[in-house]
Amino acid sequence: MSQPISPALQNLPPEMQARLAQIMAGQVPGDNAPAAPTQPAPVAAQQPQVVKPPSLMDHIIALRQEVNELKQQLDANSNVVDAVGQAVGTLYQMFQPSPESNAQGQEFSQGPTYSQNFAQSVEQESDY
Repeated sequence: MSQPISPALQNLPPEMQARLAQIMAGQVPGDNAPAAPTQPAPVAAQQPQVVKPPSLMDHIIALRQEVNELKQQLDANSNVVDAVGQAVGTLYQMFQPSPESNAQGQEFSQGPTYSQNFAQSVEQESDY
């Protein structure tokens, strides 16, 4: 029972015509599965010929994106350095003598440092 091949099927490659003839005859290949992957292989071989090398504009666009990423990283790094500097300054101030209000004509009176206040609170056991 050979069926007439339609004009649309005649334009297909012979491998595809044979595969469609098997399907139409009801012979679904169980062990013939490796035949299907061999057909895309020539298509894959043709694709590298179509791929063109990147143009100068592609390189420029990629470099601009890379520069933008580096700027963002630099800004983030600057923010971290700023925050660490402020934290170190705060810690440094905690251990320096704190001058009380110094009005004109009064002598400079030096207040206790943070470590002195801490030592006094431990001696007084005011936390407990």
